[in-house]
Amino acid sequence: MSYFFKLYRKKGVNETLDVLNNYKGKAAKQSEFFQTLKDRESYLNSFFRVKDELLKYKLIAYRLDDDNEKVIYITEKGLELYHKIMEIENIITEELPAE
Repeated sequence: MSYFFKLYRKKGVNETLDVLNNYKGKAAKQSEFFQTLKDRESYLNSFFRVKDELLKYKLIAYRLDDDNEKVIYITEKGLELYHKIMEIENIITEELPAE
């Protein structure tokens, strides 16, 4: 199985990329990011299970903001992958009847 499918099939990967992509600047303070996951009724454990792999493949990263708070952001590589996933979704669902 490819690296992509091994990673993507894990719960939390798509949620993480989607949440970060929807933030202005594609970044959020870690506490805000966690709150957004909770608001979406996602489990934080889903994120923690894939966090190391997302960092390893450089799809997300961390930095400190001006107030020395931890900020999580989606990298250029992560954005590229997210857009390709959305493109595949559109191809697959293109001619499906509306539900």
